[in-house]
This record gives sequence, structure tokens and C-alpha cells, in this order.
Amino acid sequence: MNADELQHALGGIVLEAGYLERMLRATFCALIGSKYAVVAASQMMAHPMIEDCKHIANVHTEIAETDRGALIAVLETCSKVNARRNRVIHDTWATRPGDVMVTLQSQRNSHEVKVAARTVDELRQLADDLASSANELGAAVVAALGPDSLLIEDQLRQEFGHDISADVG
Repeated sequence: MNADELQHALGGIVLEAGYLERMLRATFCALIGSKYAVVAASQMMAHPMIEDCKHIANVHTEIAETDRGALIAVLETCSKVNARRNRVIHDTWATRPGDVMVTLQSQRNSHEVKVAARTVDELRQLADDLASSANELGAAVVAALGPDSLLIEDQLRQEFGHDISADVG
């Protein structure tokens, strides 16, 4: 396995997982309906945010039943693809029989790591699945709550001129 291809493929996963997390924060804020929801969302990991979004969507009285079902189904897809992402990112480097040795090089140093027998194509497919899930989530939120709903997350950020975290002091 080529180390450059591996790093590129893993980088794609990280990039698309970040996009999914951004869409999850936007979804959480849209479901809550407040620009202040971003303060809580900024401290949440993807899995709990997905679960909270599913629970909120389940009881959200302003979402039509068909839109609710579609949104919850997309959140379920996001949950599955996020679990796959976690396994790749956290398990790829685990040592176990059948692994292959790859030398990763940077400008400062190089080191060998064992990589679980995954193909670069599988890793790239996961990145594509993360991106698709994020896009589907955005579409489901717009269908359920309208086009402006995805803008709620950015309102407080725009007022302050920077990203928001739980410790805004």
C-alpha cells in the first residue's frame, strides 16, 4: 500500500467527516430553532448529536410526518457512516494479524505503522459516503424546516465574528 495514497484517502475521510459534523451542528440548531443552540452543539461529538437530533425530530411539532420520517432515516444513515468512520480512524492503526507495514514520512521524521488490510478504494468510498450523508442531511432539513433553517447555526458566529464554543468568555 502506497503511504501517500493512504494519507490522501485518510485525509479525505477526515475532511468529509468535518463536513458531516458541520451539517449535524446546523441540523441541531435548526431543530432547536435558536441561534444559541450552537453553543451546546459546538461541544458535542457526532454520535450524541445524531441521537439528540433524532429525539428532537421525533417530537418536533412543526415537521410533517413524511418529512420527519425522511429526516430520521437520514440521521440513521449518518449514524452508520459515522460508526464506519470511527472504526477506520480508530482501528486502522491497531496491530493484529494480517496487517501490512507502511512507512509514513513527514518533513521531520518517518515511522512505521501497521495498517489494517483495507484498500485505498474502500477508504475513498467511505469519504464519499460521509459527503453523501451530509448532503442528504442538508436536503432533509431544508425539506422539513425550510431553506433558512440551515442558516441558524451561523447567526451567532456572524454577530461575534468568530466561531462559538461553550466557553465564550
